Amino acid sequence: METLSLGLQKFYQRHLFFPSEKRIRNLVISFLKGTEILDAGCGNGWLSVCAWEEGFDVHSLDVSESEVRESLFFFKKRNANIRLAKASMLNLPLVKSCFDSILCINVLEHIRKIEQAILEMKRVLRKKGRLILIVPNGLTFGLFYDRFISNLISIRTALSHLYRVTFSMSDDEISLLKLNKKERIGHHQQFTLKGIRNLLTKHGFSIVEIRSCRFLSPYLRSFCSLMRRQPVTAFENLDNKIANRVPRNLAADWVIVCEKSVD
Repeated sequence: METLSLGLQKFYQRHLFFPSEKRIRNLVISFLKGTEILDAGCGNGWLSVCAWEEGFDVHSLDVSESEVRESLFFFKKRNANIRLAKASMLNLPLVKSCFDSILCINVLEHIRKIEQAILEMKRVLRKKGRLILIVPNGLTFGLFYDRFISNLISIRTALSHLYRVTFSMSDDEISLLKLNKKERIGHHQQFTLKGIRNLLTKHGFSIVEIRSCRFLSPYLRSFCSLMRRQPVTAFENLDNKIANRVPRNLAADWVIVCEKSVD
């Protein structure tokens, strides 16, 4: 596989240290149980590495060729012993009941056949296995992203194709903007807290805990990305504190921890 650009390498070296990522990492890692972990829809693999560094046996997969390539680079950079595969969450190439916990972070909103994905994750979880999700609030940040940010990204992406330049975040290449032009940028699902709870319980999961993940930082992060600026660290630190106190329905996204019910 080809080496990633220097700009993208620099991006990965920094982005683990943004306060909002630290909050996500700390919340997610604290909810893991058992030893064998699946990072389903691992993206660039940063949470896989975080879990591996905490001593978990991590398996990672993503359907995107570019994300798998980026994960492979990142794993090698950290000398992480993580199994990696290119696979769809709608048809996991895994045997039944093989994981203690599954991470599914900012993934379900991008899947059309969401119930099939949930059932597949349930299939590969052991009894009382834990599923840890992060999904955007469809009435706040999810709606904002789809109505505003995704349209701006589409415009910038089209311009980058037109002028043969690479759109970047803080001068670092971002693979999101190398999508096929026909692929929809945005979300296929818009969740309410009640809706995602009902969906999970319908398919045999019991809710263990729900936390507000972030409040305003995703909005600012989106604008910073479009303006090629770094996130404001002081603001993200403040937002982490606010997120613990705001009503759940106002949060930008939620961490949802649930367990597979005994069949």
